[in-house]
Amino acid sequence: MKKRPKLKTVKKKLWTIFSKYIRIRDEGVCISCGKKGEIKEMHAGHYIPKTAGTAIYFDERNVNCQCPGCNTFRHGNLAQYAIALRKKYGKNILEELDEIRRAGRKIKVSEYLELIEKYKAKIEELTQQGL
Repeated sequence: MKKRPKLKTVKKKLWTIFSKYIRIRDEGVCISCGKKGEIKEMHAGHYIPKTAGTAIYFDERNVNCQCPGCNTFRHGNLAQYAIALRKKYGKNILEELDEIRRAGRKIKVSEYLELIEKYKAKIEELTQQGL
């Protein structure tokens, strides 16, 4: 019988892949201040914090490239982040993200495994496009 992977391990693996995808997708440009950096030096920063639950943790609209200054030292630079989210996704994005957060949906191990494959493929696609 094959041993089922642990939720924490799978979630951590997904975060590593998802974070890389976000930084490549955004071409290393900080959503909050516009600074461009090396992809490996940049962060994948959450607008609604990770502690809000798994329903929002891996939402591509809630996670965007940020420089370490904005993400770490300015605690997300959320005022600028919110302005940029509205420009990028439309005026209702903050309300949409909050609605997802409040729904509090849990993600199953099988879904994490599917997301790992999805974001591996998305990274490959972006890499082939030269990003």
